[in-house]
Amino acid sequence: MPWRERTRAYTSRVFPVLLVYLALIVVIDSITPRSLRLDVFAALAPLIAAAVCTYRQTLVLGLLDLVVMAITHGVIPDSLVPLNRVASVLGNTLMVGASIAVARLLRDREELLAQVRATGEAAQRALLRELPLRSGDMVVDGFYVSSQQGALVGGDIYEVVDTPYGPRVLIGDVQGKGLRALGAGAAVLTSFREAAYHLRSLSGGVNAMEVGLRRYNSAHRRDRDANGNGSADGDGGGDGGGSEGEGAEERFVTALVFGLEWADSGPAGSEVPADGGAPDPADTVWLVLIDCGHVRPYLLQADGTVSELEPPEPGLPLGLGDLMGTPRPVQRVPIRPDTRVFACTDGVTEARCPAGEFYPLADRLGGWASLPTPELLRRLREDLDAHTKGRLQDDAAALVLEHVPGQRVPGRAGLPGAGEPG
Repeated sequence: MPWRERTRAYTSRVFPVLLVYLALIVVIDSITPRSLRLDVFAALAPLIAAAVCTYRQTLVLGLLDLVVMAITHGVIPDSLVPLNRVASVLGNTLMVGASIAVARLLRDREELLAQVRATGEAAQRALLRELPLRSGDMVVDGFYVSSQQGALVGGDIYEVVDTPYGPRVLIGDVQGKGLRALGAGAAVLTSFREAAYHLRSLSGGVNAMEVGLRRYNSAHRRDRDANGNGSADGDGGGDGGGSEGEGAEERFVTALVFGLEWADSGPAGSEVPADGGAPDPADTVWLVLIDCGHVRPYLLQADGTVSELEPPEPGLPLGLGDLMGTPRPVQRVPIRPDTRVFACTDGVTEARCPAGEFYPLADRLGGWASLPTPELLRRLREDLDAHTKGRLQDDAAALVLEHVPGQRVPGRAGLPGAGEPG
């Protein structure tokens, strides 16, 4: 938050103090010897007001400063020679004029920033919808914090899509951070949204995202070459590339893609759960998951148990799929209606305190797993802010996926499973 916005909260206190300050100057000048005059310091009031008060308040204090000068020099006798008196009045007048001009410039700047911010927020909201989101019988809630000042979103992405084949959920983290990573994030999101409606296979959707990111990187590289050493999205050259990867030619995206399957909807119904028991078709759904090199998710049980979901083998991020000889593995996990899935980006797990310690996410979730989702997210957001002292080093996003029983969308039974090859 800019310094002027932070100090705006104290405006209601500062303005009365400055009024008292001007009144004290008049009183002191009226009772002290003629050789001691404080009216020259009256110009400090509008100067301070220009920095922390509103334009109207600065204007009022400027006019009152001129009134003080008129009183101290026109009513209260003094021993100043006429030339010194003129210099004192002229100096105060110039300071008042400068204060009002500065306040006017700051006001115009704030109005312009407000317009730019409103336009940026509209564009960013078009990219990422506001949480919570619902897809059939799945409710997804969470939060998003951009590391870039004044931005709503940055390098992290998420989406929830209601498709004929079941809900699809995406959370991802683009290489880099802040607004500079929006281009690659938008390419992945667009591909995910389109593929979710037309491809039954979760793997097919991941492949479509891979292709979309590859096309974005190719276009980015062509634009960079056409502009010489510059960068198409303005993230190269000028900042020296940086340690965050903002100046890289091509970006990659880590991601988790989720889907739901029901016990009677296809081949997943015959799978054996991880604990060796047979699923109960009456109250069990299958969480289908493809890991693209992302932070591992957690299962939150109603009794407060927290378990980390480990993929059968690590997957590569989107954009690096050509390095794999086989498709990314599909993981199926049976979950009960009271089981929630927690997923986040590395802006949460790698958040550091001033001493350099990482945020203890697993420990915190262990103490909050039995809380309702809104309360869990509120505590996590506040605790994350307290841990980093309000200074996140990277964009941070967290999602909680909750299956709401009894809200199953008609017509889904019998459809091919989310992990079935399309």
